[in-house]
Formats: sequence, C-alpha cells, structure tokens
Amino acid sequence: MGAMNELSPEVGTFLCRFSIPIRVDEERFQYFPVVGVFRSMPFDEVDRWVMRPDGRARTDRDLAAEVLLELRRPLGSTGKTASLQFGVGDVIEVERAAAIIVATFLAELPRGAQREPENELEGAV
Repeated sequence: MGAMNELSPEVGTFLCRFSIPIRVDEERFQYFPVVGVFRSMPFDEVDRWVMRPDGRARTDRDLAAEVLLELRRPLGSTGKTASLQFGVGDVIEVERAAAIIVATFLAELPRGAQREPENELEGAV
C-alpha cells in the first residue's frame, strides 16, 4: 500500500497514501493511487468505534464515511496533492474500496494520542 503517515496541517487529521479500486466497467476495477485525509481519533476509542450500540459490527462503508474526509491525487514524488475527479461518497460505494480505506485507517492511525484512563486521573489528584 505504501502508506505515508504524516500529520496534516489541519488539527485532528492525518494523511496517508494508498491505492483504491475504481470500477471501470461491470466486471473490472482499476486501482488508483490516492492520498487520503483521515479524521484522527484516540487509539483507545477504536474498539468502541467499530461496534454498534447493540454489539454488532458496523459496516466498512459506515466506518469509512466517518473517517475519510477527502481523497486527493498525489502529484509525483513532491508530496503535493490535487483534487480527484471522484468523491468520497462514490468511492465508498465500492465494497472493496471501503474495506481498504478502513484497513488503511486502522493501520496508520497515530497511536500517540491515547487518553489517560479515568481511574488513573482520579488517583493523581
């Protein structure tokens, strides 16, 4: 996948380079390199985030729609990006693209932003 995990200038987001499948006809897909702008979250909230309140797992499409803010086209090796001709909503309709987006998010989510457990905070007073 060749992910580049760097923090975006926007607070609470990070950038990651990966490839997504786009349907070119009824039976074929073509993979395009993209730079995804993802919403960050504390790593210790991931387990709760992937589940519905009733205990069932959420779909990749639902999860991808929450964390993928934008897709950009990489411009060579300079690290610069440009807009894409397809939007996030169109891309996540392809089931395998949504799965790749969620897998990339989970693999590249910065781990340093974990919150302190509440019981440890209470003991520090």
